[in-house]
Amino acid sequence: MRSPTISSTVTETEDDRILGIVEGDPDGPTVVVVTGMHGNEFAGVDATQNIFDMLDGIRPRINGRLVALRANLPALKHRVRYLDEDMNRLWFPSIIEKVRATPKAELKSNERRQMKHLLPILDKIEKQSEGPVVLADVHTFSAEGSMFSITSSDPRQRKLLSNLYVPMVFGIEKSLRGTALGYYQQQGFISFGLEGGQHENELTEYNITASLLLLLHAVGAIEKQYVEKIKEYERHLKEHTQHLPVETELVYQHIIEPGDGFAMRPGYSNFEPIKKGEWLANDNEGKIIAQTDGYILMPLYQKQGNDGFFIIKENEG
Repeated sequence: MRSPTISSTVTETEDDRILGIVEGDPDGPTVVVVTGMHGNEFAGVDATQNIFDMLDGIRPRINGRLVALRANLPALKHRVRYLDEDMNRLWFPSIIEKVRATPKAELKSNERRQMKHLLPILDKIEKQSEGPVVLADVHTFSAEGSMFSITSSDPRQRKLLSNLYVPMVFGIEKSLRGTALGYYQQQGFISFGLEGGQHENELTEYNITASLLLLLHAVGAIEKQYVEKIKEYERHLKEHTQHLPVETELVYQHIIEPGDGFAMRPGYSNFEPIKKGEWLANDNEGKIIAQTDGYILMPLYQKQGNDGFFIIKENEG
């Protein structure tokens, strides 16, 4: 996997933050890809660059517009989740309003300063878009295991994501407060989180590349000129996720509070079946036991982060 495509000296220009733009028919859809919201999740940056490389080689390139952004430049430079606070927990209207109104030099955290630079770019995209806007917030995770998407159960989103062959998890977008995908859903975007795989697994970049190309196809941004690549990526994603439930619901979330001393027991991976009463982790109070049967999701195997693990169940609706 390549290193993050970011200069050694972090600058704060719009050009530095924009990974790429491809313009086509202005009446077509706008697809916005946000990468690097967490700075240790750099596979999304590389995967998005792969998409631009493909688009550069074939004509016509796109119907509509593709815009890709890097969110947290200093965190990407240092390869850490965040420097001062989690950037993907700040997207509350009250915080956004304060960030907009406060001079950059007076903002108290790196992540709020990064948000101040990102917001005008997203504002401009929204104003300039004549067709529908789809926002993919690309992430990776610390455990091994399959990729998945975080989305609402809105029929528009379910229909779109069914074309990606990526398991859909409902409910996390409500439990994780202050996320970018939640905020932009409220602004009328079709918005979802794409969790591409384990941070440093070589397959993760390929997973995200495949999902993004299928997304462009699903919204009508690219068509038959990419048919061979589309078939290849469809085949890969079907094989990668064929053993997993298509739709699941969040039933339990373990929150870590400061000083808890949380430590996940080793060896858990995404979508691993667990039983009620199973010993999953430890903290200062002792053993942490599964409260229900289900599948474990995103068990935490990194130092930064406030969510120890999630438990999901197959959607019966």
